[in-house]
Amino acid sequence: MAKLPKSQVNQFKKLLLQYLQHLGVKLENMEEAVLRADADSGPEDGDDFGSGGGVREFQLGLIENENEILQEVHDALARIDAGEFGLCLYCNEAIPLGRLEVRPYARFCLEHQRQYELGQLEID
Repeated sequence: MAKLPKSQVNQFKKLLLQYLQHLGVKLENMEEAVLRADADSGPEDGDDFGSGGGVREFQLGLIENENEILQEVHDALARIDAGEFGLCLYCNEAIPLGRLEVRPYARFCLEHQRQYELGQLEID
């Protein structure tokens, strides 16, 4: 269980804080677009994909995905504060630096991420 040097952790913290700001703006814009579309559609509009109902559901799904990433970023910042950043939540081994550079809010090493995505990993 090798921890990252404090200087690298601080760089990741700065990057995660930038992610928070970016995601906040992105979510706000997405939510405003859905609200505008709702206001523009009248009661005569149906709920099929051609009339925009399916598009609305798609947009809401995107918003949900972005909210999940936002939560993962908050969780990563909490792991920094707890001194646990960069460690797999399952095996407690170091997450490869390359993975953290691509996805700084990663919770698992690659093997356990794969198992998690396949539903083969139970976590608390």
